[in-house]
Amino acid sequence: MSITFVSTLVASLITLGLVVIVHELGHFLFCKLFGVYVKTFSIGIGPKVIRQQWGETEYVLSAIPFGGYVKMAGEGMMEEIQDTGTWDQRKYPLGTEEGNAEAADMDEGIPHDRQFHAKPPWQRMLVFIAGPLFNVILAFVLYAGLIMSDGLLTIPFTRVGDVVASGPATEAGMQVGDVIQTVAGREVSDWGEIEDLLLPPELREGRSAPAVPLLVQRDGEVLDLTLQPTFVDSTGSWTLGMGPWNTTVGLVQKGGPAARLGLREGDVILSVDGQDVSSFSQIAKLIHARAGKAVEIVWTRDGQTMQGLVTPQLKEITPGQESGRVFMEPFYGHDHVSTGRALALGWQRTVITIQVTVETLGDFVGRKLGLDSVGGPLRIGQAAGEMLRWSFGHLMQFVAFFSINLFLLNLLPVPVLDGGHVLFLLLEVARGGRPVSERVQAIATQMGLIFLLLFMTFVMVLDVWKVTGH
Repeated sequence: MSITFVSTLVASLITLGLVVIVHELGHFLFCKLFGVYVKTFSIGIGPKVIRQQWGETEYVLSAIPFGGYVKMAGEGMMEEIQDTGTWDQRKYPLGTEEGNAEAADMDEGIPHDRQFHAKPPWQRMLVFIAGPLFNVILAFVLYAGLIMSDGLLTIPFTRVGDVVASGPATEAGMQVGDVIQTVAGREVSDWGEIEDLLLPPELREGRSAPAVPLLVQRDGEVLDLTLQPTFVDSTGSWTLGMGPWNTTVGLVQKGGPAARLGLREGDVILSVDGQDVSSFSQIAKLIHARAGKAVEIVWTRDGQTMQGLVTPQLKEITPGQESGRVFMEPFYGHDHVSTGRALALGWQRTVITIQVTVETLGDFVGRKLGLDSVGGPLRIGQAAGEMLRWSFGHLMQFVAFFSINLFLLNLLPVPVLDGGHVLFLLLEVARGGRPVSERVQAIATQMGLIFLLLFMTFVMVLDVWKVTGH
């Protein structure tokens, strides 16, 4: 059994398990808060594989892992949908005389004030919103926790490895190999400090910045230079015109081409395909252009020079764009931060992920992105497995990202989804407390369910098409 298959299976279960459990836990806890009688708490849908009754609630692990549900007394049509495919499914549909009698018998003995439909609209609204809300909380906790445990990534080098022709660094007289000692009179120990002193964060929103003095060491001689950061109108961003000398290997993905070659964290790459390298961007550029072709890499480890051939694997970077990859990262240091700052940065990352996901969804709806940008369970599993082969931390970042996606998906105003229930409640409030008729809700819910099933089938076909190399 290959490491790819095992990691994909384990990572898929972790990803879906965490996200679904937390989502349904949100619904469940708010039901308990408002005194709603919960009949079933299920992870997964379809036939019930493992079931245990504790108190008034049956806790279930169902056969199909894509989703879950909290079944509440007096929920109407949703109870019938939740029973679909289980051994407990109903004999008669709601809306018929037999179906309504069957539903009444199932709720016999449950106090009216504990049934979901008897609760005020604001409580029912919070029960539905709680699931997606808990997905946002999960993402925040994971992002903040990772920052708290790992700190912020730094590039622990001050040697210049890349100088852009006609850029600010070239105009300042800097050369590849220069070691930056001070910036604006302050000693520096990593590349992040260099960038922050050359271009302070508070100036990055504007379009002007002062020239900054530097002391650099070159061939045993200390030089006094001045660098002027430049704002590039065409890209709307700042540039220093230089990058760090970083050819040190960081994380290496388990089972990838770099790992099979024997590269390890801490190795220093000297050349790729016969070309000397001084920055990781050079290494990446050479490898990206040689997918499927054997490339010689020379590196050092503990003073010993080693070499070998590796074949970059063709990998989709963005929808429609592929390049060669050997699956290794540059070396990073870690700058530990306080708990307060970790929480603030975790929330900032959560908000940014929501914004980026919304923009991506808008691009898809606006047809700026094609169907190849859509991913279903198979591609989600593939991505999760790939993240786990990097590290457990990478997988947790993916879980946070996926949790945000589930949050947004569930808020869509589609019957069956939480957003659809919220829509019905808003209509009820707008109608002066008169709920939308059971028949209208039933028709809309069935149409929403059919739409989701068709969409999932379509996405699954795309997944298979993509995974099999088409």
